[in-house]
Order: sequence, then structure tokens, then C-alpha cells
Amino acid sequence: MKAPLLFLSLSLLAISCTTLEPCEEDSISEVVASFKTESGGLVSDTTISALTVYGIREGQDIWLLYDSVAYSEILLPLDPHHDFSRFVFETGEQTDTLTLPHNSEIYLISYSCGFGNQFTLGRDIQYGAGMFVNDTIINPIVNTSLEEVDTHIWLYF
Repeated sequence: MKAPLLFLSLSLLAISCTTLEPCEEDSISEVVASFKTESGGLVSDTTISALTVYGIREGQDIWLLYDSVAYSEILLPLDPHHDFSRFVFETGEQTDTLTLPHNSEIYLISYSCGFGNQFTLGRDIQYGAGMFVNDTIINPIVNTSLEEVDTHIWLYF
């Protein structure tokens, strides 16, 4: 009597188990920032050479995101624990601190990937009198999918 009951229990257990598929999506929400210049009302793409970018998070060490690179577009990870994210940009002798205000809400990416943060960028982007002269928010919604939007923000130099 115990053997058939044990066999039945093991069979039901084996049938009820599901395999987890690996998560193929990223769970980090990053702002895609494109560099621009404006001259005579004409906006053009710009590549910033020797660009170094640091991320600053409250209560954590500063971390290096880009080191002396030449890019016309970069990815900036947003801080899910605060209502702003801060970055330091350096190139040559110029330095500026960019503060991106945002709201955050948690959403389900998928069963296998779990949850991610969706951010909405605020309009009050702050920077000093160093490198940036203006900004334009192209798409304020930032989530884990980079397929839906090419650029979130334009930063003018």
C-alpha cells in the first residue's frame, strides 16, 4: 500500500514541476543620452572625445561608467532608490554634474526575469555652467526595453 502511494506522490510531483527558462532580458533601466550641438538653429549629432562619466549614488561609492571614450550616445543607469540620479561628466578640462529627476514604479518584466523599474523623467534637469548648455527630453519613459526608444534625452554641448 505504501509503494503505490509513494509512486503516485512522486509522479504528481514530477508532473507539477515546471522548468524555468533563463531570463534573456536586462533588468536595468538606462537612459539613452545622445550628444548634440546647435548652430544657427541647426541641431547636429556630436561625438565627445576623451569622455569620462561617473555615477553618484547617495550612500555609495562613486563608480566609473565610461573612461576616456569617444561616443555620441551613452547609457546612464537610473537609481531606483531615489527620485533623482546624478552623473559627473569630464572631458579635457571641462567638468559638469548632471542631475536627472525621475519617478519610479515597479513592473513585471516576465515570469522568468522578475520585476524591473520603469522611470518617468522629470522636466527639471539640472547641470552646472560647465559642459552642458541645454537639454531636450525626447521620451520621458525609461524601462528595461531599449527596443522601443532610440533616445530618451538630448544633451547639448
